[in-house]
Amino acid sequence: MKVELLAAPKRGASAREYVYETLKKSIVLLSLKPGQSITEQEVAEKLSVSRTPVREAFIRLAQEGLLETYPQRGTVVSLIDLDRVDEARFMRRTLEKAILRLACDSFPQELAFELRANLALQEVCLEERNFLRLFELDEEFHRLIYRGCKKERIWDLIAQMNADFRRIRVLKLSLGIGVGEVVKQHREIAGAIFDRDVARVEELVETHLRQNDPDFERLRKEYPEYFK
Repeated sequence: MKVELLAAPKRGASAREYVYETLKKSIVLLSLKPGQSITEQEVAEKLSVSRTPVREAFIRLAQEGLLETYPQRGTVVSLIDLDRVDEARFMRRTLEKAILRLACDSFPQELAFELRANLALQEVCLEERNFLRLFELDEEFHRLIYRGCKKERIWDLIAQMNADFRRIRVLKLSLGIGVGEVVKQHREIAGAIFDRDVARVEELVETHLRQNDPDFERLRKEYPEYFK
């Protein structure tokens, strides 16, 4: 299978960071499919870099469970592990309730504006069925909430551990599963923050993160080659 990469923004990043971010983005957004073989040489040629930053990125991604190396097959993109998905979702649910309680107590006005702008763009993506961009806005929506609570580094930590959960969500969105409900729930979460309604926001985040449950088996049946 041909290697197709979704380049990450360089923004002054080192070659090592650029290669790592590009590969991770390509894996999470399923441009590099679970089980797909990938070589250092291919990536180096695609990104016009030496093999050293590629090798370093491969090591980091292997440590995060996104790449695996086998004696006969070489390096492949890891399959989606539903045990890791469940673990990541547990962490998200536990931490996000605490973050949203903080957001209800105090949320900066300038980020409230950004949250509303983000929601407006989500509506546009929903109308245009641009589901990959919707996923990126979904991620940014939650990051903005963490930033508003001065907990953005916690979001970055979560992002390191929930790659399989993110791949599940990308797969769902790419099939158009539940996209309208996702945007509706984001509107409701933002509204609860603005209304400082702690009880409501905790109820909403529980629903928001559990809505994937009925779809796991459906996705496994449709894409059995993607899952462990």
